[in-house]
Amino acid sequence: MEALDVPEDQVRDIYGLEDGTKVTLFLLRTGNGGFVELFHFQPLGGEHQKVVWNRPGITHLALDVKKLPKVMERLKREGIEFICPVKNNLGTDFVFTRDPDGNLVELIDMKKLYWPGRILGGILAKINTRGKYRTLYEDIKDNKPFPS
Repeated sequence: MEALDVPEDQVRDIYGLEDGTKVTLFLLRTGNGGFVELFHFQPLGGEHQKVVWNRPGITHLALDVKKLPKVMERLKREGIEFICPVKNNLGTDFVFTRDPDGNLVELIDMKKLYWPGRILGGILAKINTRGKYRTLYEDIKDNKPFPS
């Protein structure tokens, strides 16, 4: 993992923080060339909030992993705890943990569905934007709130 201190002018211009808050950006590299950015703010601007599943917005982050048992074993050695046993759905294994801020993080091993998902996922998404979920996609595009 790489760590980068964010320059003061970017902290001010991007985050609107002018109180001397320091921001460190951590890059968690994924196996396919992508990465996840984790931000550390010092000092924090408030207390940690309890994560609520059924709230608007992002509820969790899912990371695709290969060989979930080996990944879990390595993470357990690093002190990571899991909030449930490994679950299985449609041939995929997944488990949840929390990041240091309490956000839910899902580790999912697609197994035999990895390549079909990569190929068919985009096709199914296009079909859904024109079919069953058309109205929802249009509302998102038009920045309308989700129906309650």
